[in-house]
Amino acid sequence: MASAPRSRHANFTPWEQWLLMAATLLVFGFLGYVVYDAVMATASEILQRLLVISPLILIIAVHLLSAGSQFSIPIPGSEPGAIHRAGGSPWGVASVLLLLVFLISYQPSLHGLIF
Repeated sequence: MASAPRSRHANFTPWEQWLLMAATLLVFGFLGYVVYDAVMATASEILQRLLVISPLILIIAVHLLSAGSQFSIPIPGSEPGAIHRAGGSPWGVASVLLLLVFLISYQPSLHGLIF
């Protein structure tokens, strides 16, 4: 007579099931934190570089919009020479932006010197 095949399913008690689920959640939580930390560090570096370069991008955009060359974006209600009558030079704007970048970059050091 042939015996019935045995099932190879592991029978865990409810306590072991909760322990296994808690360990699994702990491992996945730790791995999720590691991945989140790496992604946020990379995004922070990229945004910091973009913030440093943004004054240069702003100056180039203003120069291209005021040059009157082939590249122009029509702004309703503005005249072609209105930006030249407003006053100020691009070098003055560039120097003010560089001063702001310097002050923002070295704020902790300057704060320690002043206070």
